[in-house]
Amino acid sequence: MAALGTWSFSLPAVEKMKSLILKGQHSTDCIEEAIAGIENDRETGHYIVGRGGYPNRDGLIQCDAAVMEGTPGRFGAVAALHGVGTPVAVARRVMERSAHSMLVGEGAVTFAQEQGFTLEDNENMMSPESSKAYQEFVEKNDRCRGHDTLGLIALDLQGNITVGVSTSGAPFKSPGRVGDSPLPGCGLYADNTAGAAAATGDGDKIMCFCPSFHVVQLMKQGDVGAASSVEFPYAFWHQGSNTVEQNIQLPLQE
Repeated sequence: MAALGTWSFSLPAVEKMKSLILKGQHSTDCIEEAIAGIENDRETGHYIVGRGGYPNRDGLIQCDAAVMEGTPGRFGAVAALHGVGTPVAVARRVMERSAHSMLVGEGAVTFAQEQGFTLEDNENMMSPESSKAYQEFVEKNDRCRGHDTLGLIALDLQGNITVGVSTSGAPFKSPGRVGDSPLPGCGLYADNTAGAAAATGDGDKIMCFCPSFHVVQLMKQGDVGAASSVEFPYAFWHQGSNTVEQNIQLPLQE
């Protein structure tokens, strides 16, 4: 049993996963509930995740999210999805109820509505902070910096492993821009025989290298690890430990 989350703001999500895993919940249920709690909170939006995240160049919040299980063929994603506070839940519905593995833009919106999700006005998705930042972008071309993505991994009591990711994408991105997060092998990858991985950073660069796939393949030869080009905080819990730990991965030295 284990739970892992990218960045220090994932701590409450990892705590949630720990609780759910110990109650016997399936790893995918743990991922969905824990990510949704962060996505749907305006206070964590400034981490570039879900509600309260930064909009695109036209002022519209478009989110990317994906879920991948360790069982072959179990993957679902949405990209450039607007008006839904919990995009990871829509990504899971794509995995379980769609003939396709990824839906984008208006197609993702239509699917979400067909699945019973309420489409919200963009104003409801914004926070005072993201609204102010967008106004400064429009008036002064003042751009926010950051590439945060929420990535979570859960290993449950039955040995199932699931990875999920969610992001509102690069602040003030071009409409329709999609980064690495919802792409299998790039932003996330899972294999019950080896493990799972999630990536975070500059998605336009990450997607060129499929790092999550390569990490999982390498884990078939080893155990578990983390690597980063910057000082990178993450939260982690494993069987036998009573508390969730916060660790910092130091940059790799050339």
